[in-house]
Amino acid sequence: MADAVAEKVIASLASVKRIPAEKITLDTNLQEIGIDSLDVFSLLFELENAFNISIPDDQVRSIRTVKDIVEGIKKIQAAAPPGASAGSAGPAGQTSSAD
Repeated sequence: MADAVAEKVIASLASVKRIPAEKITLDTNLQEIGIDSLDVFSLLFELENAFNISIPDDQVRSIRTVKDIVEGIKKIQAAAPPGASAGSAGPAGQTSSAD
């Protein structure tokens, strides 16, 4: 497998669709494995929690393959301030500071 992000994305897809992860590659088209609009919501929720990120709705519309998801997550992580994605126990988009 290419990297940890790709592995988590593939594991999440396999979980949502209940198919073996071995059947999913970076080039897999989401429609080919039966991802529908309801699956997209389930998948996004799982990925946002797994990576502690918030995925903008406008980015979701352009996703066609597993690679699109992986690249999108990496862009969001790269744009986040250092330390923003590590160690926060709150839901994506919320901060835990009391101030």
